[in-house]
Amino acid sequence: MSFFITKLIVFFVFVLGLIPIKAVSKLSWWNLFTKGALGRSDLYRTTKTNLKLAFPELGSEELQLLTKRSVVETLKTFGEIGFAWSWLLKKDLQEYIVEKGLINAQKSLDRKRGLILFTPHLSNIEVMLNCVARNFPCMVLYSPSKNKYFDKVMLEARRRMGAEMVEPNIAGVKSILGKLKQGGVVLIAGDQVPALEGGLVANFFSVPALTMTLVSKLKLKTGAPCHSVFCIRKPGELGFEVTYSEEIEGMDLDMQSSVDRMNEELEKCIMNAPEQYAWEYKRYKHSGLKDIY
Repeated sequence: MSFFITKLIVFFVFVLGLIPIKAVSKLSWWNLFTKGALGRSDLYRTTKTNLKLAFPELGSEELQLLTKRSVVETLKTFGEIGFAWSWLLKKDLQEYIVEKGLINAQKSLDRKRGLILFTPHLSNIEVMLNCVARNFPCMVLYSPSKNKYFDKVMLEARRRMGAEMVEPNIAGVKSILGKLKQGGVVLIAGDQVPALEGGLVANFFSVPALTMTLVSKLKLKTGAPCHSVFCIRKPGELGFEVTYSEEIEGMDLDMQSSVDRMNEELEKCIMNAPEQYAWEYKRYKHSGLKDIY
């Protein structure tokens, strides 16, 4: 039975991959404006709440518009799963992705001290992973899906990209440390909400948020250079851009300063296309604000 379910998901992903990217974009807008229930969904409410906290200067109409645009971008990400997990694996990435700053990361890697890449959930992180893993066979921290069949398909797709996935546990962290000590590359989504014991409170868009310390711990322990990397959809539905930053300074002082610096860099990445960020995450659930969600 499990074999049948897995194959069914693989077939569904393949079919999704046949939908052109431009069509995915148009279908996303159609879903938003034809399904009134979406406006009452948890996704919509959480997105609006987070945007109101992050951008308190927005008026009511501006907030409403940005919320709608953000939900559309989230729907695009769902619709692009087939593109990222099936279609793109067989294609020349240059047809769809423009890379910027790759030389920055390469120079750091050439120092033979390992390389830490951290990223926000901006645009389509699966497209970005395709790009990063083809450039640098890398180890990636990930949280398993609650659906074991979907998780199996996701892991296989990412393996085919060239990514080695590890879970956020003791064994996973040991593997990441080993990878860095060998001079390898690790990729971590720095905006994931950690367990209480795995984070520090730091401002994220001027609002206190529990923030992971793993990136900072790895930096302080190994001295490996840190860079941000992010993906955005290009205007006019013409593909994606993946950008690597220069080496991030100021992450080797103390834990709080390092975490603060990481959040500052994540904000900088997100502001390249704030509507494309995954604002549906309950990023501030441990912020100390009561009943925000």
